[in-house]
Amino acid sequence: MQKLIILGILISCFSCKTEKRQRDKFDVGFNENIETYFLAEILSISHRNKNRSWEEYKLKTCREYQPIVARALTDFGKLSNHKIAIETAGLNDTLGSFGYGNDFMMGILLEQPEFRLSKPPGDFKYAQEDLDTAQRTYLEKIISNYIQSLYNFYRTENIGEFYQRNSDFYEGAINEVRSHIPKGFTDAMEAYYGDAREKYIALVSPMMIWPIEENEGRGIGAMVVNEGEKTVYEIMSPYVQVPVGSSDQAYHQFGYDYQPRARTLTIHEFGHSFVNSELEPYREQIDNYSYLFTDRLKKEMESKGVQSWHVYVIENLVRLGEIRIAEIQEDKSRAEFLRNYHIKQEKFIFLPQLEKKIMEFENNREQYPMWKDYLPELLSVFGENDVDFVDKQLN
Repeated sequence: MQKLIILGILISCFSCKTEKRQRDKFDVGFNENIETYFLAEILSISHRNKNRSWEEYKLKTCREYQPIVARALTDFGKLSNHKIAIETAGLNDTLGSFGYGNDFMMGILLEQPEFRLSKPPGDFKYAQEDLDTAQRTYLEKIISNYIQSLYNFYRTENIGEFYQRNSDFYEGAINEVRSHIPKGFTDAMEAYYGDAREKYIALVSPMMIWPIEENEGRGIGAMVVNEGEKTVYEIMSPYVQVPVGSSDQAYHQFGYDYQPRARTLTIHEFGHSFVNSELEPYREQIDNYSYLFTDRLKKEMESKGVQSWHVYVIENLVRLGEIRIAEIQEDKSRAEFLRNYHIKQEKFIFLPQLEKKIMEFENNREQYPMWKDYLPELLSVFGENDVDFVDKQLN
């Protein structure tokens, strides 16, 4: 009990500085490199070899309720055979052959000077060690050439003027997100995980196409490390349908005015920066429990983009962090909403057991100063279950 009181005191101390640190660490904006990439993706759809029907469906639906997409098609739709459209299709097909999606490009684009600054991009260097030399060299060349082409496209087609002309819409989207993010959440995250980040930046992306149903949107996490300091980003598609009007219409909604999704996406994507890399040393232990990823569970996860047991484990632990951070902030209604949503609707069925287990960590912070110190014990929860448990929970 004494250790729990000490943790409460520490959290209270964090809260005393919440407002100042919130301004210092969290921000909302948009990035022209990211938006230009998603514009190029829209133009590339007719040239895709993989996932073309899905991309066509995304564009058909999203152009009806994402005003920036509709305006971009009016201004740039005639460029569907532009060099950048063909190269973007080729890039996505290449990334797919390596097992990557377009989320792979987010951190790479954020590492480059923003195109509006008129500074040519540098070459991409692949830092991970999961590819052999030939594969790494090939991927570095493809991506380096692509970034240069995207920058040239931005300049020659005057894409920056489009963002200036639609600045009111982008600012409206930024303000919608900012108004819904709980104050002090970065302090609570750092207290919980026992680790820190230099900045947390949410980037609205009204150009990213993702079908909106029941206010669902797509979030992509990325991290940029500069001189040892980590800045984490969350790139957010719209999650509120805004009927498209005339090209000169002044909008009063911008696609992000829904508090539950704003909060969930933001804290969720930032949570990945604390979880994903820490799980790598435990890959063998995680794989030992892969029998729990039954056919029924796989089917449930298809619509959520969770295609492997390893990713499913990651997603359970990130969602566990969301719930516990809400509890740390004494936001009981948010915590209960997250439990119901993640367990009953999203089918992350191990969360009740994980939350019970994590209390040992929270009550013994002297023994476990950092979340990662407790990972072996937390992961053992999966080994306590069998396929009958999984099937029972999915009924």
